[in-house]
Amino acid sequence: MCKPLCRSWNNASGCTRSRNKSGANRGGDDVPFFACGLSCVMHPRNPHCPTMHFNYRYFETEGGTWWFGGGTDITPSYIDEEYMKNFHGTYKEVCDRHDPEYYPKFKKWADDYFLIKHRGERRGLGGIFFDDLNDRDPDEIFEFFDYGPIIEKYKNDPYTEEEKR
Repeated sequence: MCKPLCRSWNNASGCTRSRNKSGANRGGDDVPFFACGLSCVMHPRNPHCPTMHFNYRYFETEGGTWWFGGGTDITPSYIDEEYMKNFHGTYKEVCDRHDPEYYPKFKKWADDYFLIKHRGERRGLGGIFFDDLNDRDPDEIFEFFDYGPIIEKYKNDPYTEEEKR
């Protein structure tokens, strides 16, 4: 069975000052906003099922500005190349259904984000990351998550206590 280690859904509303892309305050009136996010880290009991993380966030102002951000990544203890190809292939298919430029852009964003520079290595086996998405229908933007096939393949496999450590 796969149980999330932590699950959170947060939302906030209030006012903020308008800022430019560099983060500098533009001055002027407060901007009423609403923001919410969902984050989940799954650490399955069976160590042959990889740890998976996803988060999604949404932000909007009363003036009609809105955007989505988020992503997902995978960190296996034991690597099954077939399922890592499936993981990345599934996200590529989903991204390609929305925009052929999404997957290479979002994968690179995740690869850069998870680079541990002082070690010259990446944490986990990647995923996708995106931000500031508001160029299409909001319902289309959240369709980037599919972890089920990996769990179904491994959830009943035998394992030892040593493998769990």
